[in-house]
Amino acid sequence: MKIKEKPIWNFRTAATAQSTTRSVASSRTFDTVIDEPIERGGTNEGPMPVELVFAGLAGCTHVIANKLATHHGISFDSMEINIRTTMDSRGTRLIEPIDVPFPEVVINIAVETSGPQAAVERVMADLRHHCAVSKMLQQSGSQVVERWTVNGAAQPVLEMT
Repeated sequence: MKIKEKPIWNFRTAATAQSTTRSVASSRTFDTVIDEPIERGGTNEGPMPVELVFAGLAGCTHVIANKLATHHGISFDSMEINIRTTMDSRGTRLIEPIDVPFPEVVINIAVETSGPQAAVERVMADLRHHCAVSKMLQQSGSQVVERWTVNGAAQPVLEMT
């Protein structure tokens, strides 16, 4: 059964502070512990808030790339996503406000597929326009770079600013 999604919908996330660094956020029926590492004054009981942003980017990349693959008539047999980012922490360290806290975000996407290269290239070209988390980062001024590897072969680098 195909699910028809609404074009605009609302969702909620609520969080409770449990210490100066640890909180628990609830979305639908899921709780997520958010904390800072010990060296930053936390108890290291969960990912940092900024790590969750990039976990969201990985999840969004995965879901949207697969939706696009289906849209273009192919499927991915496997997908691995690794993200590397640079953070200017002067803002979070209260040194000075920063307009672009993540100047560069590199998404390495490795897929295996038996689909035609032309369809894979359409997925690669469309992903930057449809992943909401990537769009948010792009609009904030981050340079988002996608590095695709398809069936073990590196593809041309796609950069978004």
